[in-house]
Amino acid sequence: MQLTARTLLGLLTLLTICLVNPAARADAPASRALRRSDVVFMYDNPDLYETYGCTVMGWSGWGNPERVQLAHERGVRLFSTSVGFLTEGRRMIDFSEDFLDAACRDLRGEPFPVPWLWDHEHKGQKFWWWCTNSPLYREYLDMRLKEAMASGADGLHIDDYRGTSGSVTWRAGGFCRHCMAAFREYLAAEVAPDQLAELGIDDLANFDYREFLLEQGLDPADYSARRTSLPLAAEFYDFQVQSNTAFVAQYRARAEELAGRAIHLSVNSGLSNPHALAIAPHLSYFCCEVGHAAASRQPPTAPVTIYKLGDGLDRPVAATASGHDWAFVKEHQLSGLVRTWIAMSYAFGHQLMAPHRQWCYTQERGTHWYSGPTEEYAWLYQFVRQNQDRLDGYQAIAPIGLLYDNAARRAGAGSIDPIAQQLAARNLPFTIVVAGDNWLDVRLDPQQLEEFQALIVTEPLKLDAEQRAALQPLKEQDRLVVGPDAERLEDLVGRPVQVEGAEQVWVVPRARRDDSAPPVIHLLNRAYDAETDQMLPQSEFILRLDPALFVSTPTRAVLHAPQAEPLELEVRTNGGHLELTVPSLDLWAILAFSR
Repeated sequence: MQLTARTLLGLLTLLTICLVNPAARADAPASRALRRSDVVFMYDNPDLYETYGCTVMGWSGWGNPERVQLAHERGVRLFSTSVGFLTEGRRMIDFSEDFLDAACRDLRGEPFPVPWLWDHEHKGQKFWWWCTNSPLYREYLDMRLKEAMASGADGLHIDDYRGTSGSVTWRAGGFCRHCMAAFREYLAAEVAPDQLAELGIDDLANFDYREFLLEQGLDPADYSARRTSLPLAAEFYDFQVQSNTAFVAQYRARAEELAGRAIHLSVNSGLSNPHALAIAPHLSYFCCEVGHAAASRQPPTAPVTIYKLGDGLDRPVAATASGHDWAFVKEHQLSGLVRTWIAMSYAFGHQLMAPHRQWCYTQERGTHWYSGPTEEYAWLYQFVRQNQDRLDGYQAIAPIGLLYDNAARRAGAGSIDPIAQQLAARNLPFTIVVAGDNWLDVRLDPQQLEEFQALIVTEPLKLDAEQRAALQPLKEQDRLVVGPDAERLEDLVGRPVQVEGAEQVWVVPRARRDDSAPPVIHLLNRAYDAETDQMLPQSEFILRLDPALFVSTPTRAVLHAPQAEPLELEVRTNGGHLELTVPSLDLWAILAFSR
């Protein structure tokens, strides 16, 4: 096998991580980082730990030893301290008089501010977008890491972890002198000399990609629109993503070196595109912003894909909504809508961070804040804590697999969002399996694929030969379904879950892999009245289940719902199915079965 410079860098990074912390290998299971019943805070507030049942301080716990100790004494199991790769404008400006040498540059060679911090200034300076390839900025980040690890925190959270690589598509950035030097090294290692010669690049030692593009007559104003068609555009983006992934992996290794022990790493990555997923193997869990479409005034569907991708990557997802979402919630006081977000996250095995304090953003107002009323939310999180035994250790029951092809997504194909949302709306139990590439170090597991009655794929597939071979047995056994072919899917899987008498109830079956307890069924009411910000209760509907969902047939079930006493339901057999009549469902309930 030919080892490229990039491959060697990856191996050295992985070796460093494993030497510091053998349990932090890229292939090590990370689901232990968060438990399904954890309550995660985005911003620290010790006065509310007990009120919400907080167990994880996930995001902006700047922390000090006393604060971390206090959190542990009050029941917080995992306290993460934070470093912001883009948002710490004041401190970076104060760190060095040469702070502009740490700023990203656009094609004109000019620095540019972080767009969502347009209303922030310090000493007459904008909050510039900092370059994570800059040696000066890396000095600053190392200083911040020393502070963070001195707190004794259990974990490290990185906000805006994509650094310079994020500016490539967002702000047409990545053209500072440090990026240009590193890109030359990348080209020398990854691109054949004859390919460069065809572009007129004969002197790579003095090559400057920014000057090269300008010499082609490119107007900087047109760069974003033309970027993907420009010479070396794919290589430039690949370089920035690979460089960033390696740096974050090294940053974690450095954190563990400073701490003298293993730590958990989380980043603000919304899992919504290949760039956001590239870092997954190096994480303990995602702690991130996810769009919830608050302005639609309806329970969202997009987070389904995010949570299922988290399952496919074996990485828990502690989510919050976007700044625009929280701004809309604040303006219209939509706590009832937010409760649908909370219930959905836990039903799918992940968490929406407690909304006691949330960052809001609009272009008109800039940064502002939503302080979620405790009385509107705390009781729902207390329900989570009271139902640990029905949440922890449970995985999705999934006779259906949905293939996510990272290489296809990078090529603008292979979108699985509409399929995932259709499956959830039709109550078809499924999970996502992830096929990676040179960005995402995850590969299909043939043993896992054997477990599915059907695997849904999109075309065209962009898989490498090894992963294509993993699909071959399913193709030969006629278990591959192309796209949302409902008829073919029903032929293979049937209708394992059916709801009669309530069209807007989602059913999410979950089980423990070790069969130490019977499965549970989460019931989500999607009938939300936007005018009143209230749920429309669903009454007297029938839940019909395929007995194959259970290892052994249950004889009783108890319905657990927030602010309600447990209710035992009759489990009856009808036409080869198990049936239950659910007398009422307001927001969310967990059906716990027993033999």
